[in-house]
This record gives sequence, C-alpha cells and structure tokens, in this order.
Amino acid sequence: MPVGSPIQRLPDDLLSRVLHFLVRPDGQLQHSLVCKQWHRIAYRVQDKIYLRSDLRMDPLRLLQLISSFGKVKELVLPSGSLISLSDSFFSRLVDMCPHMTKLHVDSMTRGSARGGVTETSLLSLVERCTRLEDLYLHLTERAAIPPSINRLHSLKKLHLWASITRLPDTLTSLRSLRSLVLNTFRLQALPPDFGDLVYLESLQLHCHSLTLLPESVGQLASLNRLSISSCATLQLPRSLTDLSSLVVLEVRRSRILLPPLVNLGHLQALETLHLDETSGMQQLLDALEHLQQLKAITIRGCRDITALPESLPRLPYLTSLNLDMQELPELPEDFGQLSELRALTLKFLSFSSLPDSIALVTKLQELLLDHLPNLTSLPEEFGQLIALETLCLRSLPELTHLPESFGQLTVLRELTMIECRQLQQLPDSLSQLSALEHLEVDICPRLTALPDGMGNGLQSLRHLHLLHCTALTHLPPTFSGLTSLETLKILQARRFRGALLDGFGSLKSLKDLSLRDMPRLAALPASFYGVFALTSLELVNCPRITDLPEGIGLLQALEEVRISRMDGLKRLPPSLVEHSRLRVLEVRACDGLCTLLGDEVVRIRPVRGSSAGTTGTTGTSVLLPSVQSIKLKALNFESFGPSLGRLSSLTQLKLIDMYDLSSLPDSVAQLSQLQRLRLYRNMKIEALPETLGGLSGLRVLQLLGLIAMRELPESFGQLKMLETLEIIDCFKLMRLPESFTSLSNLKSCTLIKLGIPSIPEGFWKLSSLKELVLLGLKRVRRLPQSFTQLHQLQVLDVSACKQLVRLPSLRGMPMLRDCSVTECPLLSRRARRGIPGRGGVEEGEEGEGAEEEDDEEEEGEEGGEEGVEEGGDGDESGGEDDDIEHEFGMESHSDRDDEGGWGGNEGEEED
Repeated sequence: MPVGSPIQRLPDDLLSRVLHFLVRPDGQLQHSLVCKQWHRIAYRVQDKIYLRSDLRMDPLRLLQLISSFGKVKELVLPSGSLISLSDSFFSRLVDMCPHMTKLHVDSMTRGSARGGVTETSLLSLVERCTRLEDLYLHLTERAAIPPSINRLHSLKKLHLWASITRLPDTLTSLRSLRSLVLNTFRLQALPPDFGDLVYLESLQLHCHSLTLLPESVGQLASLNRLSISSCATLQLPRSLTDLSSLVVLEVRRSRILLPPLVNLGHLQALETLHLDETSGMQQLLDALEHLQQLKAITIRGCRDITALPESLPRLPYLTSLNLDMQELPELPEDFGQLSELRALTLKFLSFSSLPDSIALVTKLQELLLDHLPNLTSLPEEFGQLIALETLCLRSLPELTHLPESFGQLTVLRELTMIECRQLQQLPDSLSQLSALEHLEVDICPRLTALPDGMGNGLQSLRHLHLLHCTALTHLPPTFSGLTSLETLKILQARRFRGALLDGFGSLKSLKDLSLRDMPRLAALPASFYGVFALTSLELVNCPRITDLPEGIGLLQALEEVRISRMDGLKRLPPSLVEHSRLRVLEVRACDGLCTLLGDEVVRIRPVRGSSAGTTGTTGTSVLLPSVQSIKLKALNFESFGPSLGRLSSLTQLKLIDMYDLSSLPDSVAQLSQLQRLRLYRNMKIEALPETLGGLSGLRVLQLLGLIAMRELPESFGQLKMLETLEIIDCFKLMRLPESFTSLSNLKSCTLIKLGIPSIPEGFWKLSSLKELVLLGLKRVRRLPQSFTQLHQLQVLDVSACKQLVRLPSLRGMPMLRDCSVTECPLLSRRARRGIPGRGGVEEGEEGEGAEEEDDEEEEGEEGGEEGVEEGGDGDESGGEDDDIEHEFGMESHSDRDDEGGWGGNEGEEED
C-alpha cells in the first residue's frame, strides 16, 4: 500500500474495521505500512490486544474495536490508555470476552487509586471470566475483593493494587495460583490458612500496614521467591524455616521482627539474598554458614548491620557480592577465599584500604569501587586479578596512585576513573593493557599527563574520554599509535597547550572527535586530513583556533560538524563548504565568523581587529550537496546571501537567537527538500519572504519569539504539505493571511500570544486538523461557527483568551476527546448553551427569551474593550470555567504558566 494512501486518514474506529480484513491467518498484518497505522491504536497478534499507553481511547470505541476482531483472549489496558473506566464498560467487556485468559487493567490516573476497577466491576469479572489465568487490577479506593474470587479456578497470576484491609478467606482456594503480588497500604493480615496455596511459587508483599505473616506460610512447599517491601513492622513466623524450596529472598525498606532462636540456616535452597534499607535481619546473616547454596548477596543501607559474618568468605558458590554499608569498618582478612566470586561492588564504605587477600579472588570479572572517601590506595598485588574485565573507580577522593602491577590485568576491557581528585598520574604499566577497549578519566583535576608509552601498547583501545582533567597539558608522543581508536573526547583541559600532535593523521580508525573548553589549544594539526574515517567533528570554546585545516574537505566520511563559541574562527574553509557528504552543520555563537557558505554577510558588531561589513566571495560551486540539517545559533549576521538556496538536500533548518537577522533571502524557496523550519528568538525579522510558499515539501514550521514579525506572506497557503504549525510569542502579528485556510494537510496548529483580533471564517477548510491550541489570544472575541465542521478535531485548547465571549457548538466534532477552556472570564455565562452533555435548551431551540438575552449580550460586547476587561476579574468566573470543563466531560488543563511559558518553548532549545 503506497505511502499517503487514504488509510492514513481514517479515524481509529473505522481503521480497526479495515485492519480486520487485512490480518493474515498467523495474526500478522499484510503490510508494514498498515502495521504502523495499527500501532496508532494498539499492538495485536491473533487474539491478543495490548492497548498503547496514554492513548486515552473512549471505552465505547474500545468495545467496538474488540467486537470487530471477535474472540479476544488477552487484553492489556495500561495507565492512561482509556479516558475512563465504568461498571457498564466492564459488564459489556465480560459479556463479549467470557473466555479471556489474561486481563491487565491499570489505573487510568497515574499515581492514584481513582479511575481503577470498582468492586461491582470485579464481581462481574470473576463471575463471567472464569477461565482467567493472568489478572492485574488496580482497584478503586473503596473496592473489596469478593469471596467469589474462588471461581477463578484457572488463575495462575494475580497482581492487585488496592486499599483493602483484608483478603477473603476464599482466596486460598485458588489452588492453581503460581504468582501473587499484593500492593496495598492498609492490609493488616493474610488469611490464617494462607498456606493452602501449596502451588504458589512467587509471593510479593508491598504492604505497609501488614504486621504478621501466619504460621501456615511454612506450608508453601513450592514457594521459591519471597519479596517483602515497605512493611513498617512485620513479624515473620517460625515456620519460615520450613520453606525448603525458597531460592530468592528480598526485603526492602522494611523493619523485620524474627522469633528468638529461629534457625534460618534451614533455608538450604536459598541462592539470592537481597537486603535493602532493612532492619532486623542480623539473625539471617549469622546463619550464613549454613546457606551453602548462596550465589548472590546484596546488603544496602542496613544501618543495624555493622559487620559481616566471619562465615561469609566460606560460601563456596558465591558469585556476586554488593555491599553498601556505611558502618562497615573493614573487609575480613580471609576475603580472598571467595574463589568463585565474579562481580564485586563496594559502595559507601568507610575503610581506608582493601585487604591484600583480595588479589586471591582470581575469577573476579567486574569490580566497582564507589564513594569510598577514605580509600588511599589499592593493594600492590592488585594485578593478580587476572580475570578482571571491567573496573570502575568512582568518587575515591583520597586515591593518589594506582599500583605498578596494574599492567598485569591483561584481559581488562573497560577502565573508568571518575572523581579521583588526588590522582596525579597513571602508572606506565597501563600501556601493557593490550585488551583495553574503553578508557574514561573524568574529574581528575591533578592528572597532568598520560603514560608516554600508551600508544605503543593500547592497540585495542577504541574509546578514550578525558573529561574535566583541567591540569592535562598534552598528549603523549606515542598517541598516534592508537590505530584502533574510534572515539576521542577531551573536555575542559584548560591547561592543554599548543596544538594536537603532528602525527594525528595516523589515527586511521578515528570516527568521532570532540574538543570542548580548551582555551589554550592553538590549532588542529596539518595532518588532520589523514583521519579518513572521521564522521563527526565537534569544536566548542577553543578560542585560539583561527582556521580549520584546508584538508578537512578531503575527509570524505565526514557527516556531522558542530562548531560553538569559536570566537577566533574567521571563516569556514571552502573545502568544508563544498563537502559532498556532510549531512549536519551546526554553528553557534562564533563572534569572529565573517563569512558563511561563501556569501557576503553584513556584521552588526565588528570583531576586534576587523571591520563591520566584512565581505566574502560568493562561490559558484555546489554548496554542501548532501547536507540535510543546519543549525545556526547566536551569530551576528544581519542577512544571508543567495547561497542559502543552493543547499539542494537540506531537510531541516534552525535559526536560533540570531538577534541581528532581519530577513530571510528569497532564495529560501529553492530549498525543495526542506521539511522542517524553525525560527526561534530572531528579534528583528519583521516578515517572511513572499517566496516562502515555494517550500512545497515543508511539513513542520515553528515561528517562536519573532517579536517584530507583523505579517505572514500571502503565499502561506501554498504550503500544501504542512502538517504542524507553531506560532508562539509573535506579539505584533496582527492578522493571518486569507490563504491560511488553504493548508488542507495541517494536522496540528498552535497559536499562542499573537496580536490577531480574529480567527479566519474559513477555518473549517482545515479538514485534516486534529489538534488546535489557541492560548493567550487576548483580542479574539469569538470562534467562527464553521468550527463545527472540523470533523477530525481531537484536541481543542482555548485558554487565557480574555475577550472571548462565545464558543460555537461542539456537537459537530465527533472525534473531540480533549477540550480545555480556562481563564476566559467572559465565556462561561454565554457558553452554557450548545455544550455537549448539558441539560436545558438545545441549540436552535432557545426561543425568544434566549434571543433577547443574546441581543443584550451583543450590546454588552459593543461596550468597548474597557468594559470587557472590567467584567473578567470576578471570583465567580473561575468557578464557572470549572463548570464548563465539567459539562464537557473532558479533561481540564488549567495548570498553565501565566508568565509566558505557553507551548514549552522557554528553555526548550538545547545548548
């Protein structure tokens, strides 16, 4: 099916019916394009429907969708997928799908019990859908679980978010139940015969008020995972030791009470123990010597655990150990007996050294040392960790050096050193790490140099990041020997002197080069043209660089160039301007730049040592024939020459904070491939060129903060492919051109804080419009009645239109699902008639009294703007606005920023 086919414009309910006939017997759709259209609604394979999150579909439409597909066995409704939930919806759902085996229904309001499943709905569900195997429900605040839940004989997974205080005793009759998750704040106890769930394999309790587990828990012979979370005070039973199949025990953010003299060493099958911000578990640690099957231990933030048990190093199968214990003074001396340990994390510990025996853990592959404020050194025998592949040293403020044995880590692939503020040098043996692929050194302000021989030995190094190493002065002479290097990033090397190495061109594999905040870097090397694999170049705040190498144009793989705050740069080399494969060019805040794209550019603020109006030559060759994206920000240009129109492949153009730019050239119409145009805070642009309508492929146009712009060109309506339009904070824009209503493909229109006094009467011609935002249009008094013909409109936001006195009837908008009308003080009294769902007089039936009232209102409107403003400040109006939103039956968006944050454009642009 070709792109642009009519199926893309079908409403969702009709689309679901069309797709029904395009499904193959295996449940897959017949064409990838059709599949993309289906994902507007949901993911479906055979008899499974997974609704897309935040879709906010009408429940009635969902029922129609289900009906069009016939039998549905699995239905997943994530948070925000429906506008609302109701008892009638569930009643019809279970009538249509009595054979469902999986149902997930989350709250329709995130972070709240409101909008969930009611007790009535749950009752109808368990009585009709008795074949359910997987049930996830977010219940409303007052909903209880009915005793008839025991009718779900096939239920294997049950996950409940609820405010219940008790569970029905009949729950224990669910003999097929394999997994139970209870997330409830108020539940105080489990049924006494809870142990009758003999086939239960996983139990997760997130129950703040739960105080006691029944003794019958010990009868859960199949239980292999027990997770306890957020329990204020929980008494565990003696029978806990009878859980002979328990493999995973997790306790998080809870206070645990254990019976005295209980022997937890009977949990012989336990393999994973996770204690996180938990108290009362010291008895379990004392029994570690009997838990011989343990493979993974995590102890994090347990303040009452001040020492590790002596038996810890004697666990024969322990492969992972994660310790985050501020009170722990040291590791045991026999730590090296953990011969099977593969991963070790030591975090927020207070000891000053590691035991020498750590070198005996020869199978260790991953080591993370994080936030150890007193650690001054690593053991000299550290190099004996011959299996170590990943090493991360983070926030070790007292670490001054690394041992010379470091070079013996012959299989080390990744080395990260972050915030080691006292580290002054790296050992020469670092050059022997022949397997090292990734090296990152970050916030090591005393590090002055890298090992001289690193280029001779690190033949596998692919990524090198030197970040915030402010004392680094140079790269070693052998640096050019890093022939496998693909990424080099140097940031804030403020004392880096001179130029990069002359042999820089030998880095044949280098693809990504980023040099940022290097104020003493004087130049790029002449051999730069030899870096043939380079695809991305970023130069930021290197003010002493005055020219880029002429050979940069020979880098045929170069695709992206980003230049920012390069005040010494006078021009871009011709070889770059004519580069045949460059796709992205971004130039930002280069105050010394005199020419761009070879055109003559008028300078407003002359740079020291040059005069205003510096002239460049206008070239005749093809400019950047492959460039697709250009971003120019904070440049002192007043205008562009005609060469801008010669960028034949350009698809995206952003001009940001060009405070002196007064116009765009007429040649902009020659950008036949341009799809996105963004003009942001260009303060002096008063008008766009009349040739703008020639951008036949333009799909997105953003005009933001153009405070001097007074009008749009009459050719505006020729932008037939335009889908998204945003005009924000253009205060002097007083009218929209008549051709505006010719934008037949426009789907989203945002007009915020403009000076226009009215909306064009022909707005109904925007037949594809789905989203319309009109905010802060303080001169607009009414919306045209033709709005009722916007049949595809789904979202309407009219806010802070202080003089708006009338809304058209919205009954002609069957797709409208989200409407917000706030801060329109004159609207509420007049808007009551013709609002959907409102009792009283219908449109066209008001009678004479209504007509007389309208006449009086019209006279009031003619009283002038002063009278309008006076009528808008009463306390009563705000409440009436709320009434309007309630009568619409739609969601309110009243949390707007009155200070001018409409549309989110403030601070949106990244630096």
